[in-house]
Formats: sequence, structure tokens, C-alpha cells
Amino acid sequence: MGFPYGADEDAAYMVTWLELYKFEGIKQLAKLSKKIDKKYNARINVDEIKSSAIIDLFNSCLLMKGPGLFDYFYQNTIKNKNLEVTLTNCIDPIFIIPLTQKFSEKFEYVSAIWKSNQNKKMGIKIIGNNSTIGELKNNIEIFNKQILLQFSTNKKSTKIKKLSFFKVKHKINKIIEQKNLNESLNPKTKDWKIISKLANRTFVPESEVSRKKGAGGGDDND
Repeated sequence: MGFPYGADEDAAYMVTWLELYKFEGIKQLAKLSKKIDKKYNARINVDEIKSSAIIDLFNSCLLMKGPGLFDYFYQNTIKNKNLEVTLTNCIDPIFIIPLTQKFSEKFEYVSAIWKSNQNKKMGIKIIGNNSTIGELKNNIEIFNKQILLQFSTNKKSTKIKKLSFFKVKHKINKIIEQKNLNESLNPKTKDWKIISKLANRTFVPESEVSRKKGAGGGDDND
């Protein structure tokens, strides 16, 4: 799909995480595939977003921009102890869940608020190894294609906007993670067919020539 080495692993992690926790990661990737296929662009102009509380993604994909932005957020949070930032014009806010989950190990507190496809105000709050995801009842204003993010090195910081859940849909911890792994992954056939066609690009015909050039798994599991 045009993702370079390293960035492809970040994107795969995000898709797999959503699939593992029943957020239909394969379906999300299948829906996005035509928009992002061979259009990789993760460039972030730090000078433009420096000291800005609002970052415009210009309808780009979090699978591309997300990891780099979160590296930047990490440095700012470590420096300032707390960070609040709003992303606008985000076409795939669902990917904010695995992004916050991955980076939560570096902070005491991480949260995100966004609008679902059903126009419901959704949120994730992560304290330590425990994540709560669900529908919010807060009066915090949020618009479509927006994501409000909070990071803190101190979970008791007075600068944190407290999230109040109207309906908790997921609670995630190490026990639930293991349970989901045991149940395995089972995407819908129609979505898996789309992704399989993309994956077929990486395959080469089996032959003596291809074997001599390194084709095939060998001792690897790729």
C-alpha cells in the first residue's frame, strides 16, 4: 500500500488491535484502502503545529500521521507535564484508540474524545494498565472529525478534564487482553477478501530462482 518499513508495522498494530478488541479493524482498513493505497504521507511540519492547541490533519489518515504526531506529543508532555490538543479534519478517529493505548505506557494518564459514526460522543480514558472506553455524558464540546486529546505525567493533575461515562462499552486490562487472544481473530469474509488482494501483491511465484533470491519464509514467520 506504499507504507515504508516501520510505518507499516505501526499501521498493522493499530488495525490488529482494533480487530482483537472487537472494533472491526479489518473492516476499517478495507473501507480506507482505496483512499490511502499508495498515497502514504506522514509528513508533519513541526513549525506549523508548534505551540498550537489545534492541529489540522487535512483529511489525512491516522494510520499515516498518528504515530509521528504521538511521538511529538510525547516529547511535549514530558517537557510540560501536561498536554491538551485538538485534532481536526480526521477521517478515521477510531484509530485514536490503539494509538492512545500504545502510548499510555509512557504516561500516567491519557484520554481522547471523538464523535462516532452514529454521532455519539465517545471517549477513552487510560490510567496505568486499565482502559475504559464508552459513550460520554460530559458537556465537553466536540465536533465531527475532531479528537480532543489529553496527556499527563500525573494522573492526579488538576489540569485534567474528568471524563464521565454514560455507557461503558469496553474495559481493557491484561486479563481481558489474554482472553481475547485466546478467542483468536475472526474478521468478516468480505472485508478479509479486500485485504487479501492487497496482501497478494507481496507474494512471488514459487520457483528455484525465487528461492535462491530469498523468497519463502524459511525459519521466519513472516
